[in-house]
Amino acid sequence: MKKLKTYNELFESIVKELDYSYQKLIELPELPDTLERLYCYNNQIKELPELPNTLIKLSCSNNQIKELPELSDTLKILSCYNNQIKELPELPESLETLDCSHNQLTELPELPNFLEKLYCSDNQLTELPELPDNLKVLYCENNQLTKIPELPESLKYLYCSNNELLYDDLEGYWKWFHEYYPIHYPDRYKRYLAKKKVKKFNI
Repeated sequence: MKKLKTYNELFESIVKELDYSYQKLIELPELPDTLERLYCYNNQIKELPELPNTLIKLSCSNNQIKELPELSDTLKILSCYNNQIKELPELPESLETLDCSHNQLTELPELPNFLEKLYCSDNQLTELPELPDNLKVLYCENNQLTKIPELPESLKYLYCSNNELLYDDLEGYWKWFHEYYPIHYPDRYKRYLAKKKVKKFNI
């Protein structure tokens, strides 16, 4: 019995990754302090336990989570789409990818400077916070956005259809679009300038 306990303690002291996905779980056990990657998607989890400070990746999508615990300062990837989350906690500066689509969010917290990919589609967002200078991908369709913040020069992919965007406020979007797709759509930005009288437009 003593040997078994020693073995378990040794195991917990070295484990880096745990995958609890597709297990029909309603809760998770206490997590080891050394954990770096946690996968627990496609369950029936309503609440996550305290997260270790070593965590780099958290994938908890397709559950029934209403609130996330405090996030690790080392976290780089957070995937929590298709839950019941109404508010996100403070995001760590280390975060590079955030997928919080298909939740009940009405706003997003301040976005980290190192964030490169943001997926926040299918929520109830009416506006977005200031976008980081490093952002490359932004999916924000199917919300209630009435405007888009200034787009960083690093942005390569933007999807913002099915919102409440006013055509008159989309000059920044069309400048970005014209810069990245000048060959395939050479007249889009000119058409925007010529149609400023149109009140509403879904991209």
